[in-house]
Amino acid sequence: MPLISIPAFPTFLIPSPSFPKRQHKAPKSHDVADDSIEDANSPHSPENSLRSSHLSYIRCARCGGHICHTSQIVSKGFTGRHGRAYLVSPTDSTSLNGYQQTTNTATLPNTITQRAVPRQLVTGAHTVADINCIICGSVLGWKYIAAEEEAQRYKVGKYIIETKRITTSSCWEFQDDFPSPTSSDGLASSLPSAVADDYSSEVEFDSQDEDECEDLFAGVWSPGLARRRRNRKLTRNVI
Repeated sequence: MPLISIPAFPTFLIPSPSFPKRQHKAPKSHDVADDSIEDANSPHSPENSLRSSHLSYIRCARCGGHICHTSQIVSKGFTGRHGRAYLVSPTDSTSLNGYQQTTNTATLPNTITQRAVPRQLVTGAHTVADINCIICGSVLGWKYIAAEEEAQRYKVGKYIIETKRITTSSCWEFQDDFPSPTSSDGLASSLPSAVADDYSSEVEFDSQDEDECEDLFAGVWSPGLARRRRNRKLTRNVI
């Protein structure tokens, strides 16, 4: 009669291994977005409640300084000194008719307007003023101050932005994190010099920062987002 080998420990007495279920911590941005949606739908919500949305920016190609939102582009069919250019309004173009005249007092954030000079352009005689990035001094384009022909006066108060001097970027962020398009001074002018110097430096991921770790886990971390968050923290500390 053959011998039957019996295991030292019956398998039915050994408990099956249990692995704890990994709990993913939702990023703060999602919580804020959900809360803002609930507050917006609430009848008691304040009118100035924070809203989270997908924002697209135009930035200086040299230093990365924010110039305006892409929603402020009135037309992409213009030509500047270096090729293709955008006609940009200092206010959100979604609230304006593309051919509505803009006031001359409105300016773009992080830009300096130079002295106005007469200039003969392809579309006729105009009075224009070059605009420079307030951070690095790069010439971004010009501002229309006046136009002799009635048909060209819709451009007065608007800007020509050279596409070779800018880049575009987008992210999920609060709308209040970017200075108002109608602000008379830019972000850099309201920050300390140390903050402005750090604005154009290379940004690396900070593994010790809880907010940046959550952004990286959520797949939304970027150098621009990290730079803006650090600048806001520095500004609060200075104030």
